Amino acid sequence: MENDILIDFRFAKEKPRFGELFLITGEEHPKFPPRNKLFAQLAPLGFEQLDDFFGILNSEDTGDDVLVWLFPMLNGEEVFHNSGPFDAIRLSYSALRNAPVNISLLQDCFNTIKGMPDVEITFEGSNISDFTPVQQKADEIVAYWRENNIEPGSEQSLLVEEEEDDWDDGEEDWEDNDEWEEKSN
Repeated sequence: MENDILIDFRFAKEKPRFGELFLITGEEHPKFPPRNKLFAQLAPLGFEQLDDFFGILNSEDTGDDVLVWLFPMLNGEEVFHNSGPFDAIRLSYSALRNAPVNISLLQDCFNTIKGMPDVEITFEGSNISDFTPVQQKADEIVAYWRENNIEPGSEQSLLVEEEEDDWDDGEEDWEDNDEWEEKSN
């Protein structure tokens, strides 16, 4: 079961650069001055910069270290070490690794970003206009894990191995070369 909830917010007109996006931390970035203050309205949500991304850290002893992640995106992909402009941002939330009560924080983020001008919201391949489908998915994930005797956000939930992308299970194409053996001897 996929436990991560991913919500994409695509910007139809004005595409933010890193300087604008950084305003969600409540500060201006010294190397990337913002062109506008639109993203400053997200600062009360509590995002911090975590490497190239942003996250709302968990202050509780239970659950994941980061409650909600925010990733800048280009062409439908999360980007690293990029100053933008970005055509979208993605919110990511683990319904397994967070206590169910924390979904309200994701909803606050959703509603705040939704209120920005010219934003198109996509969830599971469909455009959405409210939080209902996201809440339904979170409820399904919570119910699934509770049926399997694992409480979301518990110590036990953090031990569940997430499904990873299947890498090529076939034999690797190593070049059989005597030079390798000679160099290693």
